[in-house]
Amino acid sequence: MLLLVGTGVNNDITIGALEELKRCEKVYAEVYTNPMIREFLPQLEKMIGKRITELQRDKVESSFLITEAINKRIALVVGGDPLTATTHIVFVSECRKRNIPVKVIHNSSIYSVAPARAGLQIYRFGKTATLVNPRENYNPTSSLDIIRENLSRNLHTLVLLDTEPQPMKIEIALEKLSEFERAVVLSRVASEDETITYGNIKELLKHAKDLGEPPFTIIIPAKLHIVEEEYLEWYKLKKEEKNE
Repeated sequence: MLLLVGTGVNNDITIGALEELKRCEKVYAEVYTNPMIREFLPQLEKMIGKRITELQRDKVESSFLITEAINKRIALVVGGDPLTATTHIVFVSECRKRNIPVKVIHNSSIYSVAPARAGLQIYRFGKTATLVNPRENYNPTSSLDIIRENLSRNLHTLVLLDTEPQPMKIEIALEKLSEFERAVVLSRVASEDETITYGNIKELLKHAKDLGEPPFTIIIPAKLHIVEEEYLEWYKLKKEEKNE
């Protein structure tokens, strides 16, 4: 059996998930979708009384887990929701094809939590964009096209940042987004040291050191509703407040 367990955006794992993990013979953790999960694993090991083995992308995307699940009850722990903004739905399909029992325990996702933390209305979001870390001979611009299209339709854009080989630096992300006017920068969403900052992108770039620690999520807002605008006032860049 294969169990896919989401730990939520801030590792708020459910009681039901803990009970299921205690019954597993082996527990693995996928650590590249949300690097913050690494901070939670020692505590989770104590809670379930089992050692958790970290897996990188190459191992997760191989046939390793499916093969193990044929004769053992195993689990893959994933930050956020196991089937949201991941490729893990493939596991569900493969298990069904091979008659391997599979169960998914869902949890909160960055898709719902980031807009909520920023006070933006979820139904006003368009397609999601992803910024990738610089790689040799690879510099896609499709994410910028998505943002432009969303803005033309007066829709906000959730921008996810690459986490491999390490979480993208906020300076790099803001440079890539410099053609746009304003942004909401969310650092370590929903954690105790969360930082949310709203302002002009050029000004945010000047104050990058004050925007928190990775991993980051960014929202490029369209025209704000009066309620959204009022909410974001709480997170306005301090320099902009002084200049008003």
